[in-house]
Amino acid sequence: MPRTNLLNTVDVTLKVLLGNGLRYAVPPYQRDYSWREEHWDDLWSDLMDVAEREDAQHYMGAIVIQQRNREEFIVIDGQQRLCTLSLIALASVALLEERATAEIQKDDNRERSQLLRNGFLGTKDPGSLRYQSKLSLNRNDDAFYQGTLLQLHEPLAPARLGDSNRLLWEAYRFFKTRLAQRFPAPED
Repeated sequence: MPRTNLLNTVDVTLKVLLGNGLRYAVPPYQRDYSWREEHWDDLWSDLMDVAEREDAQHYMGAIVIQQRNREEFIVIDGQQRLCTLSLIALASVALLEERATAEIQKDDNRERSQLLRNGFLGTKDPGSLRYQSKLSLNRNDDAFYQGTLLQLHEPLAPARLGDSNRLLWEAYRFFKTRLAQRFPAPED
């Protein structure tokens, strides 16, 4: 009987994973976002360690995906990491936009923001002018992710958010604060 490879494993960078024009969907039945500050802090520390060493790489762990069609994959495992990495990208975009609005390297920061958005998060729909994400989350988290976080809006009542949406919001704020500390705005 011929052997078949049921599991195809490949090591890829985050840029290759998200910068390839494909979309990733967390199935509705997957658990809600549940990472907390200790997880965010561990990831941030790992990323800062990598940033300090020129030849360093960080193994993010396995992400298990199943191809749905030519352009979309179902995320079987790794949705917490993938979501958290997208929150870091969103926090970076928000910080760059704030700096551009404050006339800090306005054109460069707007361009950086667009490159990050298009490369890691999604593209703007020409009809609705809303960002269409490369990542969709489960049934409890996706509306908040798409309608609030991806649009860089602040929730109307953060204290009234459900548990997982509150964690998404707090993670976004955590990384935005860390990015602002790590990359302070240049002084005039």
